[in-house]
Amino acid sequence: MSIIRSVRAFSWVFSLLVLAAVSCTPAAIVQNESSTPSFYLMGTRSWIRITWNHIPGAGEYRLYWSDNNKKPENPNIIVKAGTNRFYIQEVQPETKYNVWVEPVANGKVKHPFTGTVTTQKKWVPDPLDLKELETNPASAAVPKGMEIYWQDEFNDEQLNRNKWFTNYYSSIDYLYKVNFDKMKEGRLPEAAYILNGKTINLFTNDSLPHEVYDLKNNKKISSIQTYDWGTNQNLLDNSRGGYFEVKVKRSSTGKPRGLNTAFWFDSPGPDLKYYLQQGTTLEGVQGIRPKGQVFEIDVFEYLNAQFVLHGHVDSNGRFLRNLNTHIAEGYTHIDNWVVHGMLWTPTSIKHYINGNLIKEYTDKNQIYSPNHFMNVLLGSYGGGGTVNMEVDYIRYYNWPLKNGNELPNPGFENGGDLAPWEGDGSRIADGGRNKTAGVLLKPGQQIEQYVYLDNDTDYQLQYWHQGSNGLKVTIDNVQMVSGKLTAIAEKESGSKSGFVKEALNFHSGKEYGSNKKTIRVSIANEGAAEVIVDDVTLKKAAVM
Repeated sequence: MSIIRSVRAFSWVFSLLVLAAVSCTPAAIVQNESSTPSFYLMGTRSWIRITWNHIPGAGEYRLYWSDNNKKPENPNIIVKAGTNRFYIQEVQPETKYNVWVEPVANGKVKHPFTGTVTTQKKWVPDPLDLKELETNPASAAVPKGMEIYWQDEFNDEQLNRNKWFTNYYSSIDYLYKVNFDKMKEGRLPEAAYILNGKTINLFTNDSLPHEVYDLKNNKKISSIQTYDWGTNQNLLDNSRGGYFEVKVKRSSTGKPRGLNTAFWFDSPGPDLKYYLQQGTTLEGVQGIRPKGQVFEIDVFEYLNAQFVLHGHVDSNGRFLRNLNTHIAEGYTHIDNWVVHGMLWTPTSIKHYINGNLIKEYTDKNQIYSPNHFMNVLLGSYGGGGTVNMEVDYIRYYNWPLKNGNELPNPGFENGGDLAPWEGDGSRIADGGRNKTAGVLLKPGQQIEQYVYLDNDTDYQLQYWHQGSNGLKVTIDNVQMVSGKLTAIAEKESGSKSGFVKEALNFHSGKEYGSNKKTIRVSIANEGAAEVIVDDVTLKKAAVM
């Protein structure tokens, strides 16, 4: 999945899509002369959205579509003036469709549009969603230099099934097996929700969802999530962490049983290996989670917005207690729009409300962070009365990675500071090798960055430096949870004039399956004079 380069790039992205007018790309826009309105198609696995600008004088719009490149003899549907959006439903995924829209004014077709679109099974960037970043900006908690990676503004009249599944299931549910057969057979209850073109309202009441989920407590659940337990499908690869933000308004009536509203992250399936700790075997499944690493993160749950890190599980697979938890005081969460954010890095988890840092877990000798993708869930839970969670947006940001480089902020240009680099070096705006930014390391100073990489893989680190003898670069494998460092490669650079390019080869440590390996890149000045470092790249050896 490609990273959308920046909010400022919206107009550039939109223009490219306009130029791709009649292509078979995921989204096709047709825009001819300036007097002719735009025409925009977007295809998902379950629907095609048609959007057009109004034609002056048009009293109706005749819509045609087919998957055989032939225009039907009669319109599939006729919509009246005042409408400029329509959803073709029950489409086939990964199929090319032709679409025709004929505005009719005084009995005559005026400025007809035609285009093609291919229905995708994966999420693709939507220019209309990107524009929301300008008109409905995120909070100040978004780290400088990060860019949008994935989002849902919930502005459609249909749920985007390239982003969400609607059948709730979790690690704890798998543990207790109450709805296990329904999950395996694809019979889990469907979430109840309302899309109004601006937000999604996930709700429970006496009528909906039709089925009770928690039979013991007679509780219903309306939840959407990015991973499906029954099919072991993941719609969002967030295995490198990043910053996540939602804007929500929550409420309830009556006294619902098990009242809860939550934005949370859960370990994936298709079994309990990510829930069970290492050394534990349950029903033939061996746990792979290091003791002290989270299996669940609740950015908020309950109406007091409790933040919870779940992780302590005994040798029999029984959940014991939280790793940590806190509640932010001074915020009104009921019937009020509130922005909740979480920053997940290889070594830390930070919690934000309305752009304010509430609490951070940053101990490098007690790393809670997971090293694999997590299921993202938004849901309302309750029995009796009503429970509502209205969501304006959910957005996921990450550091941009370019040209095969897996190291964020390699040239110290992102956001005007060093992050995610840490240390006591100083960023210099025009001291780099091409009069761009670089880092000045005085004697005894050092910078470092922890980064997720593919495990058991050959890499090469390259960097440029200028200065005297004594620059030492070290690559360490990082042990999960304890943060223990094990050096796997290091190099000392000699004194040379001008900027010099160096390279350091290494092999990342082994982790389970496709889980990420955390490594640390350390650049230290152990000499007696100043050193400038610039353009640090970290690429797989095969793609150098």
